[in-house]
Amino acid sequence: MTLSEYAGQMFKTLIYLFASMVPALTAADDRVKFDNDAVRVLKVTDVPHKKSTLHKHELNRVMIYLTAGDLDVTAENGKVEHQHWKAEQVAWSPAGGLHTSENVSEKPLVIVEVELKRKSPAAPRRDPKLDPVAIDPKHNNLIYENAQVRVFRSWREPGMSELMHEHTGAGRVVVLLTDIFAKVRMGNGEASELKDKAGEVHWTGGGSTHVGTNAGAARFDMILVEVK
Repeated sequence: MTLSEYAGQMFKTLIYLFASMVPALTAADDRVKFDNDAVRVLKVTDVPHKKSTLHKHELNRVMIYLTAGDLDVTAENGKVEHQHWKAEQVAWSPAGGLHTSENVSEKPLVIVEVELKRKSPAAPRRDPKLDPVAIDPKHNNLIYENAQVRVFRSWREPGMSELMHEHTGAGRVVVLLTDIFAKVRMGNGEASELKDKAGEVHWTGGGSTHVGTNAGAARFDMILVEVK
């Protein structure tokens, strides 16, 4: 083989290797459900006894644990924090330093992570007469509120309707804890339906005024993360 033939063969080999790598380099992360100016939302499944690589979280996060489990979080200095989470528990996770994490349970741990990109948002204006937490605390249980988000749990019995209410701010993440079949009427009279399975995640940008009716045969239940 001449030098020019050898060079040509090497070039073809490099092209083949690069082409085979492109799908892996460009494939979308299927854990990411939404990624926009306000949030990046991931649905993560931590399999048992597989320690993560050393990493850090640059953004504050809202964590919704869909299943129960135990995590060992090990800081860069070796200090271990053992965490126990219940199914449907919600937590605030501030940005932090380098660490690894490991699911030390015997079952997968499923988590919805809401990364907050708006660090200093302006406080949204709320009409107290349309604030779902204020007007119907029986069905809207405030979990926590801070400068970036308001997080609450909302549910409705079969055949029952919400009061007309509004959501303010940059938008909201909805995490379904149960299956849902709801009919929604907007403040302007437009109608739509929402039918989906437990564990699914939805994002709606901007504010919204509406009323929902549970059109299913069972109670629906969800976590709402209103992003300011």
